[in-house]
Parts: sequence; structure tokens; C-alpha cells
Amino acid sequence: MEDVNKAPQSTEPVVEEATKAEPQGGGDAPGSKTDPTLLLKSLQEEREKRQRLEEELALLKTSVSSDVFSDEGKVLQQRIKDQDSKIESILQDNAKKDILILHPIMREKWEEFETFRNNPENKGMNLRTATKAFLLENGLYEPTRKGLEKTTGGQRVPTNQGMSVEDIKALRETNFRKYQDMLEKGLLKV
Repeated sequence: MEDVNKAPQSTEPVVEEATKAEPQGGGDAPGSKTDPTLLLKSLQEEREKRQRLEEELALLKTSVSSDVFSDEGKVLQQRIKDQDSKIESILQDNAKKDILILHPIMREKWEEFETFRNNPENKGMNLRTATKAFLLENGLYEPTRKGLEKTTGGQRVPTNQGMSVEDIKALRETNFRKYQDMLEKGLLKV
């Protein structure tokens, strides 16, 4: 009986392959017949070409070539720059107006404020923040602070616990003994 789990074996004799590979082309290594000085020269030429191309690539990446645009493109680019500067100036004017409305004292101190903003310590500060800092440093800004909250509970008036002045007067005039008795016990508070 034949074992199914075993791999079939061939009856042909096993031939060992040579472990050493022979170079193609008749036994010589590639470039072995080329003169070493010629190989060195071609290697140097390739390196020079590569160096030149890398320098050109770096130059193209870093340079802003304005000659790439047509005349119409240059005109449009200039118009865009002009519009951007106009928008920026309008935004600055609006911010200045907002500050002057919020803090009217800044009308007189605007030039001092501009020198304050140009100080290297204050550069890049938001306009509103810079305004508050300027006013605080000059003692012109007092922040409003909220006090205690107002009482809530509606319009209801609390009721008195004792007798009213009119009730006490009526008791004294109509029932003096009861009035005197309550007065001695301390139940009447005027």
C-alpha cells in the first residue's frame, strides 16, 4: 500500500548545479575592456551635468519669474495688488473709527498711540488690545466692574408680621385693656 502523505520521489538521478555563475558575454565582466581613464572621464562628465542641472533646478525654484506672465497678466497682477492695498486701508480706517467711538479720548492721543504700537514690545498686538494696554498704562482706562446682583423675586411686597399703625390706633381707641395687655407682653411693635 502507498502512503498518501508522502511526497512522490523521482527515480531520475539528481544532478547538482554549479554554484558559481559565469559572466555573460564570453567570460569578461562588463566594462573590463574599456580604458580606465575613459571610464573616469565619462563619470566626471556625468557628475558635472548632474551638478549643472541641480543648480538650474534650484534657481528655478527660488526665482520669481515675472517674465513668464504676459503683459495682460502683469497688468492684472498690478490691479490685484492695488485693490488689496485699498481694502487693507479701508479695514484699518474702520478699525480706527471703532476705537475712536469706543474710546473718545483716543482722538487726542492717537499720535502717541501710534508710537506705542510701533514699539517692538507691542508689535503684532491686536488693535483693541493695544488700545486697552495704552489707556491702562496712561491711567485713562477704568474698566467697569459689576457689583452685586440685583435681587430677584418679582414685584411682590413682603407682608408685615405684626399689626399696622392704623390697627394699633384702632385697638387703643376701642379696646384699651387688650391694647395695654399686648403692650406689656411686648406683642406690639411700633
